Amino acid sequence: MRKLEEIYEEFYSLGIVGSGREFGEWLNRSQSYLSSSKSRGRRISTEALLALVSNVTEVIDSTNEASVLCSDEIQIKELQEGVKALKILENEAWTEIWRRVR
Repeated sequence: MRKLEEIYEEFYSLGIVGSGREFGEWLNRSQSYLSSSKSRGRRISTEALLALVSNVTEVIDSTNEASVLCSDEIQIKELQEGVKALKILENEAWTEIWRRVR
């Protein structure tokens, strides 16, 4: 599983979040979750992973809907690439969740 900071960087590059504080809220955690986890060397919690999966699924669904309504081929391709990246992350998160609960 990717480190929390790597997940944040991907979300930031995809335009899902604009700051580390926003990322913490996106994981249903405090605004300082990213910075405090990073400074303490903690891995992402299982609860945060579950929130991640839930929110990523919603973004994937919304992005798929937007791409159907879009007529700009370049933008459609960008949206599809974003969905592809999020599906990979979603699968990684589910794999980690199942590994932890066994």
